[in-house]
Amino acid sequence: MAFYIMNRNRQNSESGGNFEVHNTSTCEHLPNPENQLTLGFFDSCGPAKAAAKQLYPNVAADIDGCFHCCRPCHTR
Repeated sequence: MAFYIMNRNRQNSESGGNFEVHNTSTCEHLPNPENQLTLGFFDSCGPAKAAAKQLYPNVAADIDGCFHCCRPCHTR
């Protein structure tokens, strides 16, 4: 199991970017600690991304996986 977080800031906010889910144990592109929202421990990025969408339903359509550490969940 790995620990996942979500960036509280949009990636590329100038074009209305996404809130990215990150695997803290493998990602070299983590947001600063003050910009991390805790999701918890999950077996993979799929359940972590689903949890993020449940926790933050007002931005659920804009939640995506990090290209670097959650590539199977990166859709944009």
